[in-house]
Amino acid sequence: MARITVNTTGTQPVLLITTDTANCNIANGTMGANILSVTCLQDITITNSTGIYAYTDFCSTDMNKLTTPADNEISVNVVIDDTVWFGNSSYSPNTAAPYYGVGTLSQRKEDIVFKLVMNSSNVSGNANNAYYYMGQGYISSLAPTVNPEAPVWVSPLSIAVDGTMYAGKNP
Repeated sequence: MARITVNTTGTQPVLLITTDTANCNIANGTMGANILSVTCLQDITITNSTGIYAYTDFCSTDMNKLTTPADNEISVNVVIDDTVWFGNSSYSPNTAAPYYGVGTLSQRKEDIVFKLVMNSSNVSGNANNAYYYMGQGYISSLAPTVNPEAPVWVSPLSIAVDGTMYAGKNP
C-alpha cells in the first residue's frame, strides 16, 4: 500500500493562493500568476461534507437518500510569517496575493484560487507525483494567537470553498 508521506522524505504540504482567478484552470490543476506560497503549516483538515437528504414514501418501508450539494472547506493552522501574513511590498498592488498577504486578503474579502499540495518537495507546489486539492473560495477564520509556552504566533486559517473542490495529481 502506497502512502502519501510528509516530513519524512523531504516533502511537505504547501498551500498556494492566487487572486488571478481568470487565468486558473481549476479542473486541470493549473494556477494563474502571482502565487502566494503558504508554508509552515501545523495541521490540515480537508472537509468534503456532501449533504444527504433522507425521506420516506408510502412505497417503501426503508428510508431513501439523495445527495445534496457539498459544503467544502480547507482548514489549516499556520505559523505566522511576516511576509506571507502581511504581504510583500516589493510586489505591485495588482499582484494581489503576494502584495497583500493572507491577513489583508481575508479583510478585503478577495476571491481566491487555492491549491493545497499534500506532498510537495518544493514551495512552488509543482513537484511531480504530488497530490492536491484545488478550488476557488474565500479566506476566513483568522485568529492569531501566542502564549509564553509557545512563543511563536500561529493562527487558524480556513478557506470556504465556493463551488467544486477538485482533487488531482501533478504529472
